[in-house]
Amino acid sequence: MDVRTLCLGVLSFGDTSGYGIRKAVEDWFGHFAHASLGAIYPALAKAVAKGEIEVVGPGDVSLEKRVFRLTEIGRQALVSSVSAASGEEVLRSPFLTAMFFAHLVEMDDVNRIVDERLAGLRQEQRRLRGLPSAEMTEGQRFTIRYAMAMTGAAIAFMEREGRAMVTAINREKSGGF
Repeated sequence: MDVRTLCLGVLSFGDTSGYGIRKAVEDWFGHFAHASLGAIYPALAKAVAKGEIEVVGPGDVSLEKRVFRLTEIGRQALVSSVSAASGEEVLRSPFLTAMFFAHLVEMDDVNRIVDERLAGLRQEQRRLRGLPSAEMTEGQRFTIRYAMAMTGAAIAFMEREGRAMVTAINREKSGGF
């Protein structure tokens, strides 16, 4: 989903400010989508220009404080975008890129990267557990359960394979193979 669709999705739950949209994107979608601050406000501007959202109240306040409301055009655009989605998942990972080229760097760096990934996965698991799932729709709870399963599997894999991979690379570098 693009950032504009994420913003429309947030607004489908009710009017909120630019800051509220930014916070919801981080809190609600952080386990499956990313939208930088530099992408959210331009997406909101485009959605306003297309008539998908409207500004409620004074429009002369900062974007963070400006309150937005989803229009019927925006609701239709959101439904259209969600309906057109595929079952594809895209994985882009700086961690996996680093591991692909791990044989080129110092083992201390490989160990650090593995440790950082494990710590990040555990932090994400804690964040997911802290989400207010009782207040969410079943679809929202599904995304949390899915992310928990993926994160748990990644932690188990890293605990099982992470150090073994480091040892194998170390052996490879020292000519042990």
